[in-house]
Amino acid sequence: MDSNVVKKSEIKYEKATNILWKVWWFCWYLLIVPSGITALGYFIFLFISNYDIYISLGFSVLTFIFSLLFFYKFYDKYRNDPVFLNQTNNPTSRIHILFLITIFSSIVTPIFVFISPPGYSFELLPLISFCVLYFIVFYYYYFKPIDFFNASEGEFKRSISFSLASKQFYNIIVIINFIIHILFLSFLFNTKISWLFAIITNTFFYFITLVSTKNIRKIINDSVKENKIFLKELIIFHKKYSVSILSLIFVLLIQIPFDIIGVYSFNGITHTLFELINAFFLSIMFFLIYLKIRVYLAFYYKKILMRLPKNEI
Repeated sequence: MDSNVVKKSEIKYEKATNILWKVWWFCWYLLIVPSGITALGYFIFLFISNYDIYISLGFSVLTFIFSLLFFYKFYDKYRNDPVFLNQTNNPTSRIHILFLITIFSSIVTPIFVFISPPGYSFELLPLISFCVLYFIVFYYYYFKPIDFFNASEGEFKRSISFSLASKQFYNIIVIINFIIHILFLSFLFNTKISWLFAIITNTFFYFITLVSTKNIRKIINDSVKENKIFLKELIIFHKKYSVSILSLIFVLLIQIPFDIIGVYSFNGITHTLFELINAFFLSIMFFLIYLKIRVYLAFYYKKILMRLPKNEI
């Protein structure tokens, strides 16, 4: 009887200790360290900006968000259900990381505007924050490959060689997405609301990607738990993921001319018929290129699926 009481007390003590440690690591990695880096960054930016408090505060916000997202990986290992260190949820985390980082980078701008008095303009801030924060995507993708699943180790792995992994479209599209977003934000920075266009477009495709891949991700997760072969399903996920990011990219390209014309027209600037026709045909050209790539991807993944041995389907 006494031994049972002692055992229960030890279990309760162990649980309480684990909770306290989790609280400590949460505070350390998500509060103390990011805040310390932010404070240091504030004084550095204050000196660089010739003691402009508002610019220093603004860039400190960007520093805090970057530090918070970066150090979350270190805190993740102390969670019962880790997001990034759980090697069986790679397809889902790949979606979350790509879109949420882009959305966070766009949210930085209205934060700057909110804390700064009238007269401060941050046209290039969406571009700067995106370029800085997107490197977290590359960083996490290095730890979260989806090239194939090693059943013996219970983890997703990257291809045997870097050259082989770099030829996979679902990896290439991440770099293309980075480049196109830079072009998009560069062309629209004068509109002063490029961050808003980026938030709306990325949020829309974030939910579209989650919904369109929901069933296939569930099959993959169930197959991992049941130790079943799911190479076919993984390839289908590669295709759906690639198509979704490709669609995001071309929606950004297609809307560039109309966003520029629409914003300047709203501000009272008129456009000639020639400019409107050029914008229309530029968008049509992007749309036709998008359709061509979609057809190519359809045949590309169809060939891959047809080559699969029957015992791996």
